[in-house]
Amino acid sequence: MQTNKLWKYSAVLLLMLFFTPAVSDATIYPVPSGEEIVLSKRKWVGVWDYTVADVPPEYTNGQLHVTKSGKKYGVDLVLDFGKIPAEAVVVKSKVLYFEVNIDGMVFEITLNRDKDAISGEAASADGTFYLKGQRKV
Repeated sequence: MQTNKLWKYSAVLLLMLFFTPAVSDATIYPVPSGEEIVLSKRKWVGVWDYTVADVPPEYTNGQLHVTKSGKKYGVDLVLDFGKIPAEAVVVKSKVLYFEVNIDGMVFEITLNRDKDAISGEAASADGTFYLKGQRKV
């Protein structure tokens, strides 16, 4: 009977030793409501500052807010005059593809990620425009 109790206490002690550090680590990094945890800087989730050449001044600089919920990614294009949600968002490793409708014109944007830098192009009926940027958060 004593051996059985000793085994139960040992098992409980081992479980506490393994799970207590995991629980305490999770509480060190609080998550602000509505935001995702960026587990690694090598991932797409986060805020990216970007610039585009040869476009009207109001579209030259902006931010991409990339989020992930489950397996689904979301992208918002943030400019001085507002936020434009993206559609048809696809992420394949280091490539991010999405479409945005700006003033009635659809732009197909393809970006490549190299660590904390992005580069790519936005294709539309008016031509192709080149983007580059850096991770902000």
